[in-house]
Amino acid sequence: MPHLITLLRHTGLYAGFELRRLWQTRSGLMTLAATLVIWGLLFRYAIVPAADLIASRGFTDFISGLFGHNGISQLRSWPAPELAVYWFFSLWLLPLLSLFFTANQLCPDIERGTARFLTLRSSRSSLVLGRFAGQLVVQGCLILLTLLATLAVASWRAGGMTPAMLSAALVIWLNLLLVVAPFTAIMALFSALVRSAKLAVSLAIISLGLGFALLSWFIFYFPDFLFLFSYVPGAQVIQLLPLHGWQTFKLAALPLWQTALLLGLACLLLRRKAL
Repeated sequence: MPHLITLLRHTGLYAGFELRRLWQTRSGLMTLAATLVIWGLLFRYAIVPAADLIASRGFTDFISGLFGHNGISQLRSWPAPELAVYWFFSLWLLPLLSLFFTANQLCPDIERGTARFLTLRSSRSSLVLGRFAGQLVVQGCLILLTLLATLAVASWRAGGMTPAMLSAALVIWLNLLLVVAPFTAIMALFSALVRSAKLAVSLAIISLGLGFALLSWFIFYFPDFLFLFSYVPGAQVIQLLPLHGWQTFKLAALPLWQTALLLGLACLLLRRKAL
């Protein structure tokens, strides 16, 4: 028990440092600025005209081709069209952005030699878990900022805020954290393996792409193993898109155990790695 308490305390310290670095450093402020630019473009060209976009036949045909007519009805079941479009684009964009955003979890410390100094007073597992938790909290803050902006636009266009909008915003925020968690854990694993954030991103993209290609080849010859696709990181995105409300959490177990497995591998790798 004392060891667990120490692990949690050190993990919290590392996570708090990551959060302070977002708001109090130049690189963190640049990250905020880049996030504002990206989502500002989405507001201008996607989220603000959401009602017309969902009502248009082209968008309807596109979603119907992916998810069938049930997907359309579920997408339109969100209490505001702006939230529906935010949900749609976030599920596709955030996993990819997470790979780039969280690539420097451990490799800068390993490259500079500070990881050896940090692990003199804390365990290597607490370093991995702390960096991961910090990056997840930081992403949660960025998602919350963009989601609040979307909620403000939706309430302004609808003539007021409703409890259904607040509930939907909470559901979206929690689900997006679950979606990015495995990808953040993937970068914890690869950033512990190499000494450069760019190399970690490249290795992650190549590994995911090659793994998906090999799995597709295997399933082509052995179609009985098609269920293996459902265990690939991000597989729940396709299943989440046509859902809405609290029913989306029936898929929460998959990203949770993926995250736990990847973090376990990252901790094991860092323990065996010479710092």
